[in-house]
Amino acid sequence: MSQGDWQLAQGDALTRFLVSAAKAERFAEFYTGETDDPAREVGPDAVSFCRHLFLQTHARRHVDPAQALPCREAVAGVDNTLSFSGFRPQAYHLQRWLRVDLFAPHRGTFAFRVAACGGVRIWKGGELLACFTPFTRNRLQYTDVSLRLNAGRNSLLIHLDELFERETNFALEMIYLDEPTLGASLPEACPPIAPPAVCEPAQDDSARRLLTLMARREYGPELDALLLRTLKRVSAREEGSVFALLALLSLWHRHQGEYFPEVLWRRVKSTALGYRYWHDERGCDVMAFWGEENTLAFQTAQYLAGQLFPEGLFIASGRRGQQQQRLALTRAADARALRAQAEAYLTGEKA
Repeated sequence: MSQGDWQLAQGDALTRFLVSAAKAERFAEFYTGETDDPAREVGPDAVSFCRHLFLQTHARRHVDPAQALPCREAVAGVDNTLSFSGFRPQAYHLQRWLRVDLFAPHRGTFAFRVAACGGVRIWKGGELLACFTPFTRNRLQYTDVSLRLNAGRNSLLIHLDELFERETNFALEMIYLDEPTLGASLPEACPPIAPPAVCEPAQDDSARRLLTLMARREYGPELDALLLRTLKRVSAREEGSVFALLALLSLWHRHQGEYFPEVLWRRVKSTALGYRYWHDERGCDVMAFWGEENTLAFQTAQYLAGQLFPEGLFIASGRRGQQQQRLALTRAADARALRAQAEAYLTGEKA
């Protein structure tokens, strides 16, 4: 149809687009810069150190529309919102490109209320019409924009991006505010409309099977593979990896390298020494340090690792193991409970 396949009246949401595949890149994977401010607020609603770095490097960067990914999948939003929300256990920068055609009755500016979890940029024929990059995690932020359109067809290119930290909302709303009705259509013949793809939660191996197989004396390739997978997860500092680290520390204490290739066993120690035990240590990841269970787990891991490797140099903090152990006791709300939990991991009563 020359004037679009559907109409956009005042108050309607633009929710149908052609969408590219997701471009996902690890953010600050090899970050070795300064530590976080120990006085910074920590919690589910606080701005993380990782996001502070992201805002410095990405919020105002130039995005080249000539680098847009092909948009081939037709998607439709729900309840006025197009969402690509999901879960990532590590810090990931996700980008999507969208295309849609708008048909204006005359040349002029047409008002939209744009809301984003993440950042949004809109072009027409290479001209940047709007740029809104609040990057406020998991909370829609709103702005009014005026899009300069020509009479007839206007092909819009939209770029969305966001930093994923654990469970993350990644969404766009575009509400039309003006009175002249606009036409809208997808740019080309498209497959059936589908809901947007989302990031699925990572499967947790939480390292329990590793200890279970050791207790059963079921040694062999599966055990080696489980240990390697656990080491990779802890080394990557994935969300929840502190519990896998506790299993590794228990394994180190109780088995002393039995039944494992030497090179693999040495990685247990290097992984423990390279871990980040609190938010003020060097590193840029999305681990949640708050909440009673998580806080106790990190303090227990710090205490145990310090006890097992008293002279070892812990890379993220620059401290020796003895210092790490003392610091964990100092931070603990209940030092007796911390010691009891640490002993339970060492003896196998807790796994």
